[in-house]
Amino acid sequence: MEVFTQQWCTACCERLNAREAYREAAAEWEGSVVLLMTADPAQGIDASRAVFIDLHHGACRGSRVATNADLASAAYVFQAGPAAWKRLLSGADPVATAMTGALKLARGNLFALARYAAAAREMVAAAGEAGGTFPPPRG
Repeated sequence: MEVFTQQWCTACCERLNAREAYREAAAEWEGSVVLLMTADPAQGIDASRAVFIDLHHGACRGSRVATNADLASAAYVFQAGPAAWKRLLSGADPVATAMTGALKLARGNLFALARYAAAAREMVAAAGEAGGTFPPPRG
């Protein structure tokens, strides 16, 4: 299964719900998140891909390929290119990746988000556990 597809979204939500550490870290979190992978034809990503994740008090209530309405309404939008998402899904720390500028908070309050750094790490770990492949780069 390819990353940022509906099958991958479902697998990520299932993995997130299976993580006790996420439930604890995100017990007070309310709101939706969009993970946005920007287009990079050289990396095999011809158009941007986005995933909408409905999060509520330590649970993933659902996830899907994001619509334009999801992009406009999500509380938080995290944006990165394919290379950064590959690193993140392979175990890179999302907070450290954000500090380098490779992962951007395109929408949302950074100060409000800071208290959920552990939840963000757990979310990325769950997405990495879901597996998924990237299209082959074009040479």
